[in-house]
Amino acid sequence: MRNLKKGWSKGTLVVLLAIGFVCTGVFLSHHFQERTINKPINHSKNETIKRAIAKGPAPEEFIRDTNDFRLEKERIRKQQEQAIAWRNQQEREKSNVKESTTTEPAAAKPATNATTSSEQPTKESKPAQSEQPNAPPANPVPQKTVYLTFDDGPSVFSGQIIALLEKYRYKATFFMIDGNIRRYPNAVKLMVQSGETVGLHSVSHNPKIFYASATTIISELTQNRNTLKEISGVDSYIMRTPYGSVPYMTEEYRKAVHDNGYLMWDWNIDSRDWDYKDARYVNSVITQLNQLANHNGPIVILLHERRETLAHLPQLLDFLSKQGWMSRAIDSSMTPVQFKP
Repeated sequence: MRNLKKGWSKGTLVVLLAIGFVCTGVFLSHHFQERTINKPINHSKNETIKRAIAKGPAPEEFIRDTNDFRLEKERIRKQQEQAIAWRNQQEREKSNVKESTTTEPAAAKPATNATTSSEQPTKESKPAQSEQPNAPPANPVPQKTVYLTFDDGPSVFSGQIIALLEKYRYKATFFMIDGNIRRYPNAVKLMVQSGETVGLHSVSHNPKIFYASATTIISELTQNRNTLKEISGVDSYIMRTPYGSVPYMTEEYRKAVHDNGYLMWDWNIDSRDWDYKDARYVNSVITQLNQLANHNGPIVILLHERRETLAHLPQLLDFLSKQGWMSRAIDSSMTPVQFKP
């Protein structure tokens, strides 16, 4: 009986061990199958992420960015077209003025021929063509005319000054220093293209150097004139001495300037923009302009190419325009305004 129990115990132990091995095998088999299944899934996920990164932004984002770029490009194109259209309008207005000027003498021809004999009708019409070629015949030359003059340029402000003048259809005269002409050649060329008068204003702009003798005066004016001609193509003899002719220009100096063909201009309204450097210079001009209400001859206003002058120039031009004043450029046919020595 004892031996039977002992054999049964060993058999039971063997069976339990066998069951244990079977369970372990089943567990391990299930574990490895699960890893094998998950591996392709993870690999597939990684591949999907990689493709998304490589692909870049979504098509909707790309389309949106592209549309923004196109809209910006279209906006810039429209601005350019508007600028070109404005410039073309300005050119057409200038062309209309020129056409009306040239057609008026032609319309006057029959009347001229009717009142004269058949001799040389072309010569009879020439005087009508030579009178105010730049002004529309339908509009008579304004009786109230000023001559705006700007000294010490050109400068970085020249272009803005010219733009303001064109806004009011005004012309001016620029007396320029030799070194500044070389420093701002494009400004000088713009003055000429815009129909402004360009003149001379010395090389040194130093009274002790410029007025040292008649020789130094003529030497500086000659160099100044040659530089202006080199840069702009204009051979100008219109000039203004530094700080005006009085008290520096003696009879000897005046004779030397005259004998060399130069036309010396002073002024009869000093804006004092060199002193005030604010809006007070505008009031100064207005006050002096009222005092010269009955003045016979050119009214020449002294200004300078300065930041402060430019800042308040619209106020001055607006006043002149509303009061019926026209601004013209000095030309060599005019008798210069000069201080009395």
